[in-house]
Amino acid sequence: MPLMSTEPASPDLYASEDFWEEHKGKILLYGSVLLIALAGFGIYEFKRQTTLAKSQAAYAEASTVETLQAVTKDFPGTNPAGNAALEAANKLRAEGKYDEAATLLRDFIAKYPEHPLAPGGWLSLGATQELQLKTDDAIETYQQTAAKFPESYAAPAALVAQARLLAAKGNKEGAARLYEDIAARFPESLYAREALREAQLLKR
Repeated sequence: MPLMSTEPASPDLYASEDFWEEHKGKILLYGSVLLIALAGFGIYEFKRQTTLAKSQAAYAEASTVETLQAVTKDFPGTNPAGNAALEAANKLRAEGKYDEAATLLRDFIAKYPEHPLAPGGWLSLGATQELQLKTDDAIETYQQTAAKFPESYAAPAALVAQARLLAAKGNKEGAARLYEDIAARFPESLYAREALREAQLLKR
């Protein structure tokens, strides 16, 4: 017959039991809070994915300014809504409604600063301001575009547009310097060769 152990229980065991008895209320409470938080995040993520899917479907079906603007209204903050705003602005500009297009683009810039096409929105605003014959405003917009997105495709495009407008205003020296800066900063871009050529022409 095996002998029963008469050794006392480990002090660590007693300490664990005492800790549980002392803190079980807090442990259970924190555990419940964690479960509720996880459940809340799951519901939020499900709704977010559902909204995203609906916004993508709505954007795919939109083809007019009105339907595109409906996407921006019904699904604010989503990338498809930002896409819809840009497309609506382009359509308005194509129709010669420059003021409306510019307003829509400013709204896009304010509401979607992190949108993948945000640099394009700034470029589009500058182009629209040119069509409005607001040259100084366009120059400022192009300056801000290059400053806000220095590593993006929009930076050299904005600087080229800015240099072109400066030259048109008679500031050939400033335009030439800007063209040289473009060639130096973006030597691998499609704009580098054009920038050097324009700089040389302006210096003649």
